[in-house]
Amino acid sequence: MAGKGVVPKRTATAPTNKGAKRAAHRPSRREVVVDAAMHLYSVRSIEDVTVADIAAEAQMTSAAVYYHYPSKDEVLLGGLRLYADGLLDELRAEVENDADASLGDIIVGLLEWTDQHRAASLVYFVRSPGWSLSIESLRREVRLTMLNVFTAELRTRSGITTRAKQAAAATALSSLLEVSVSSWLTEDTVLANLGRRRFSEEVRELAADICSL
Repeated sequence: MAGKGVVPKRTATAPTNKGAKRAAHRPSRREVVVDAAMHLYSVRSIEDVTVADIAAEAQMTSAAVYYHYPSKDEVLLGGLRLYADGLLDELRAEVENDADASLGDIIVGLLEWTDQHRAASLVYFVRSPGWSLSIESLRREVRLTMLNVFTAELRTRSGITTRAKQAAAATALSSLLEVSVSSWLTEDTVLANLGRRRFSEEVRELAADICSL
């Protein structure tokens, strides 16, 4: 029995959530809408896809889609913004992860990355160009960022110090990336004739030629 005036010691209690697993990440409804839309836009004409189609693909009502986005064009723009952020993040990661990699290797790495994001890549590079002023503005922003990254890497990796040559080479590399991705994703006659391995080698060689300006 505890003595008078002595406060009994409290025994520590184990946390009730000890060992409990965290709930798995569940995509937000906005993500679900965007993923559904990008899938539809990748296999059908953008003009033919309706909000009702997006809602059905996302397994929700049209009202739920409108709650997050005012129109199908805004869904498209939102999806492309997310994709563009991911593309630029991957470009920066490719650059930072291997200081000895050639710019051709980096471009081929981006080609392979688009396979993991095929639907959105098709929409960005093949389906959506010229669709709206907002999308073209986004594409200009992305292209400018790529030009800045390529310019910096041409200076450090290729030793090109002349600004005019840096600008010309960076523009050529950006164009090479866009054209290569389009062939890679659509599997056009160029890719079909060469095969993916030979196509990748040709991209590396073209990039090397550009960097040797």
